[in-house]
Amino acid sequence: MAYSIKMADDYIAANMDTVNGQFRPKYHMTAPIGWMNDPNGLVFYRGVYHLFYQYNPYGEEPGAMHWGHFTSTDLIAYAHAGVALAPNEKDETGCFSGGCIAAGGALNILYTRHYEISDIKKEKVCLVRSTDGQTFAKKHHSVFNNETLPENISRTDFRDPFPIMANDKFYALVGGKDKETDKGVIVVLSGNSLEKLSYDFTIGPFDALGDMAECPCYCKVDGKDVIIVSGCHVAEQGNDYKNTHTSVFIVGEVDFANRRVKVDYIKEIDKGDCYYAPQVINNAEKPIIVGWQEMWNKPYPTRDKGHGWVGSFTIPRELSLCDGDILQTPIAALDKYATPVTGGTAVPKCADVTATFEGVGSLILQGGNGQVVIGNDGGVYLDTINANNGNGCIRRTNSVYHKCAVRILLDESCIEVFVDNGKEAISSRMYIDGDFSLIVEGNVKDITIKQIGVSK
Repeated sequence: MAYSIKMADDYIAANMDTVNGQFRPKYHMTAPIGWMNDPNGLVFYRGVYHLFYQYNPYGEEPGAMHWGHFTSTDLIAYAHAGVALAPNEKDETGCFSGGCIAAGGALNILYTRHYEISDIKKEKVCLVRSTDGQTFAKKHHSVFNNETLPENISRTDFRDPFPIMANDKFYALVGGKDKETDKGVIVVLSGNSLEKLSYDFTIGPFDALGDMAECPCYCKVDGKDVIIVSGCHVAEQGNDYKNTHTSVFIVGEVDFANRRVKVDYIKEIDKGDCYYAPQVINNAEKPIIVGWQEMWNKPYPTRDKGHGWVGSFTIPRELSLCDGDILQTPIAALDKYATPVTGGTAVPKCADVTATFEGVGSLILQGGNGQVVIGNDGGVYLDTINANNGNGCIRRTNSVYHKCAVRILLDESCIEVFVDNGKEAISSRMYIDGDFSLIVEGNVKDITIKQIGVSK
């Protein structure tokens, strides 16, 4: 089938009003119709944030992947900006993930040109340019020759390039696989121009990258180098990596010029069952990441209910370091959309709830056909067993907390819990009718409730 941007945009315009809005988030970015997954090409350019994403507008499951496009000036209120990339080249069946950098007066996208027919699979790093942030011109040739990779690095599982500038050169971090060890690695390419890149060095393997690294990116956080990357089929280790696929911070020092990496620690980004493929926003003043608030290989209730859409982004999270640990907190722009809720026990479906656990206790958010529980029993936990998400579980923090603050973001079917000022996070989905009634048990103090209102 031949695809085009116009074909996708016309389909969206003709069919987006058929989507069932019952559980659609209001302030988490969500595609107008169809399936969305990985954040792609997140970048700040000429006063506007551009946020692209893996997108199949024609169905509620992955298919011929396009790049959808959001724009925003504050990362909370957002607009749908149409489809940016469609799989319209002869050697691509999907436009897979990648990154974007503002350089040379243009947006420069590196994406994965994916081709898969029967037993034939190819993945190439290709370049797209835009000078207006609205129209995107593909370069027809690959900017890197996969055959020049070291023999142990897969030439077919080689995707998700993320471009950066360092030492007056362009570098691209690419997700890869070491065939000899069957472990995930990050391949670093470099060049004086994004038009032509060469193999430079490899980072890893690490156990946290499983058998394939995906969606690597890089930023500076308070003077430290941080690589953000996802791993496939990662072995569970205690309370870590319970989703099979996971995402981690690799914190330390990266010396691109001398091809050296010193790792201080590797930390799982989110303990929940719905978080994957986070990417940092390139060219932004602060280090901010956005993830996919879903997970592979699980039920998707809005698909099963025929609602016409699947997937959303997490709230953008600002990164910082405190006492050597990396913290993530919702961006401050969310606060301007918050209005205090006073009196009674009702909690809106779009809310910002804060509380302090001073020992064992729980907050039960009870809806018409289910509930979610945020509690502390020595570790803070999120219980979605009765949240109707088809994958209910209890997920908890690594640390023990005798007293700690929690912040809970609710948005129709999204829930994100931030513990101890962002030291740990737990994200999931819920499909519960009506507003919540709040039931408080045990030692919970200082509860505040704010309604979040974002007009579109």
